[in-house]
Amino acid sequence: MENNGRRNSFGFNVKPDLSEYRKKEPEPVENEEATEGKEPVAEGEKVSELLKDATVGLVHSTRDLILYIIIWYLAYPFLFFTSFHMAQKYLQMKFDSLSPIELLNMLITIGAGVYYAYYMLATFINEHTAPQVYEDEKRFFFPRLGFYALYMGFVLYNSNMLNVETFENSENIRLFVVFYILYISSVTLFRHFNARVSKPR
Repeated sequence: MENNGRRNSFGFNVKPDLSEYRKKEPEPVENEEATEGKEPVAEGEKVSELLKDATVGLVHSTRDLILYIIIWYLAYPFLFFTSFHMAQKYLQMKFDSLSPIELLNMLITIGAGVYYAYYMLATFINEHTAPQVYEDEKRFFFPRLGFYALYMGFVLYNSNMLNVETFENSENIRLFVVFYILYISSVTLFRHFNARVSKPR
């Protein structure tokens, strides 16, 4: 503040320091037209990526559902029925008249039924209560079904039952229908109660 030689006049002589302001470079201004032109392209790419992911997910889900139905509602119950049917036949036979081939078939039937049928059935029933175990065992489903079918095909072939007449027999068809209904109802109930018992409280 300076008086400039007068008593009644005062003035402010304040000069701002502009050195810091002058050092800063001006920020570039983006071209709005270029930005507006890029937004629709980016949105279109996002929409196409979302559609692609949805399509791939739908295909994978449909494939997994078809394989799930084939494994647990077609292939496995049929093989399980062959084990049950052949075991029932062997139980009605007299053990003193068993031939070595029939004894071998009986051992294979019991072994395959105990290992493959029970092991896979336990995995299927515990699908929701032990999902990590189910995921770990998933890659073994088709190999196990293949070996199971191979063993039971060998048993049916040695028993002269691997032919068209066996599959067209009305009694066998009736037995399979009854067995399939029992299989579906039993598995559904076991899965339901197992999920309820294992549900954390």
